Amino acid sequence: MKINKVEINNFYSIKKSSFNFNKTKGIVLIEGNNKDTGGSNGAGKSVLIESVVWGLFGRTIRKSTEEALVNKYTKKECSVKITVNDNVVIERGKRPTFLRVFIDGKEATRDNALNTQRFIEEYLNTNYKVFLASTVFGQQNNVEFISCTPDDKRSIIKNFLNLDELFSLRDSVKFLKSEYSQQIKRQSVIIEENEKIIKSFNKKIENLNSLKKEAEKLYDKKVLSLSLDEILKIEADNASIDWQVSKINRELEQIEKSIDSLNKKIRNPVDEYVCNSCGQMVKKANHPKHLAMQLRELDDKKVQYIKNKESAVKGRKTAPISSHQYHKITEYHNLIKECSTFTELKEETKEKIQEAHNQKQEYNNLYEIMRFWEKAFSESGLVRYIIRNVLELFNSKTNFYLSHLTKGKFSIEFDEELNETIKTNGKDINYISLSGGEKRKVGIAVMLGLQQLLTISQKEEINLMFFDEVAENLDQDGLDGLYILLTELKKDKSLFVITHNNYLKSLMDNSRTLSIIKNKGITNIVGF
Repeated sequence: MKINKVEINNFYSIKKSSFNFNKTKGIVLIEGNNKDTGGSNGAGKSVLIESVVWGLFGRTIRKSTEEALVNKYTKKECSVKITVNDNVVIERGKRPTFLRVFIDGKEATRDNALNTQRFIEEYLNTNYKVFLASTVFGQQNNVEFISCTPDDKRSIIKNFLNLDELFSLRDSVKFLKSEYSQQIKRQSVIIEENEKIIKSFNKKIENLNSLKKEAEKLYDKKVLSLSLDEILKIEADNASIDWQVSKINRELEQIEKSIDSLNKKIRNPVDEYVCNSCGQMVKKANHPKHLAMQLRELDDKKVQYIKNKESAVKGRKTAPISSHQYHKITEYHNLIKECSTFTELKEETKEKIQEAHNQKQEYNNLYEIMRFWEKAFSESGLVRYIIRNVLELFNSKTNFYLSHLTKGKFSIEFDEELNETIKTNGKDINYISLSGGEKRKVGIAVMLGLQQLLTISQKEEINLMFFDEVAENLDQDGLDGLYILLTELKKDKSLFVITHNNYLKSLMDNSRTLSIIKNKGITNIVGF
């Protein structure tokens, strides 16, 4: 990331000033002149650094209040306008509060300040901690790597290595894990409800089978298989036969009477009857042969009717159950249908249960996968793996800088847990046991080592570095080493150095000097 220019209005002690970083190169010594008190203290040398940090992130390096941030004389219209990468302009202000961002001249401000800040950091691929740890070195910077907890150390490296995407993926994984967990619970409820339905069907099927068996005890299978039409046909056929037999019986009865009459005539061949004309009794003799012939005819007719009767009676069938009782067979068939229906419903419910089991198993598998990735994307997972693989570079670079600062007297080694082992003359020594100057040397070396991690991430290296009173507590060897490092770093960066150490200043005699002058409470960046 290239910082081009900063324009400052009513920010801390600066009323109106600007600075073009494009015109700087190499090491720049910032010298202060406080005409109000004499000397350099309180001139506002750090305000240039603070304006850059506040313009980018809306936060200052040192703890500050809005009251202190806004120029005490104007008490309003505090603003910083910063140009980055030649095409990005960020405008930030207090009293009134505002935040605007422009890209290639077009406004890209979001719906609120929080989202606008998030957009700026995503677009520039940096954040407050990474910027401080890689750009600002000195007493104002509160990011001290060695004094951090292991979790904080991993977090700092996570930011340097651009691992935020991993953590956003972990949030997605957590969301999916929660969704799959809910789906597992839903499928469990479906399984439980359908298993209750199965039990209900089993009870109904059991009752129906019991009633079915009772019906089968009363009637055999042949009867139970009869249809109502078959029963009605038997009854109709039997009724027809009964009608024929009844008719034959009437005919036989008439024949019997005729036979009795002929037998009487044979026994008494003379008939007496009243004459219709004269009313007198008349006697008529019946011919015996004629009577015998009539009797034979009647006997033959009787025999024939008896045969017809016997034939008709033989055609009569006995119905195993009457049509009036057929409702029992109907009930039996209904039982079979109901039993079949509940059996089909039971099978369909079993399929639902199996489908729910399959879904539950699938969601269980997905849930376990999300559990794996949740752990993988955690700080104890991929982050630790990545840290393990960058440790060699980190340790190597840190020791390169530490060797210059201590002339090879100290070395440091970070393990996978990011716990440090510091050695001097081959012996282990605790960081807390170091002197102030030694701590400063180690701290500078570590922060510069961290800064090198940017080269293996997607984050852009910043064109500026600020060193604010880093020479404090350093001995001559440390100052010599620091200057060597500054000489090395200035090859591709502009280095701004604030120091009261005259020896370090003497080493930087050939460097350009930026004058910061404070007069009557107002600070101005005078220039070179």
